[in-house]
Amino acid sequence: MIFTPSECWREIQNKRTDTKATIRNYFVPIISLCSILYFFINLLNNTFSQALGLAAINYVSSIVGTWLAHWLIREFLCNKLNCNATTAFNLTLYSASVFLLFHSLGSAFGNLFIGQLLTFCSYIFIRTLYNGINTLINMPANQKTNTLIIASLSIICFPIIISKLLMIIFRISVINI
Repeated sequence: MIFTPSECWREIQNKRTDTKATIRNYFVPIISLCSILYFFINLLNNTFSQALGLAAINYVSSIVGTWLAHWLIREFLCNKLNCNATTAFNLTLYSASVFLLFHSLGSAFGNLFIGQLLTFCSYIFIRTLYNGINTLINMPANQKTNTLIIASLSIICFPIIISKLLMIIFRISVINI
């Protein structure tokens, strides 16, 4: 998905999507790995309980944020454009996985150069999403642009908003200095 998204999207469209299996075998392992790495990276600067809390917040915000993004994208694609619900699922899940992989690692490193670089690299998911949207041949070009904007903003914003809300609720510093 990171290096050759066009080929991956062709494979995804040619196979039948089992949503539960995709979540269980693709999305959850990636998010779990990101949260485990988030935990170990945060152990360098924080106590065990703080690092564990931050990793748990990362995991929950990734899952809930992606679910909210999927809900919004599905509502837009299914109700406005009459697309299949699995199309919204695939666009959201695979693109969010790329975003969350880099964003989680970038957040774990904080304001260090490597953290900023990884956070910047997290926006490569827009290329993945763009290639996925371009495989939808029955969608008008202006709707492809609208879908790209709505999907990318929801994939970026929802996990970050959930993460910051959880940090405020559990009284963890929201701003890393």
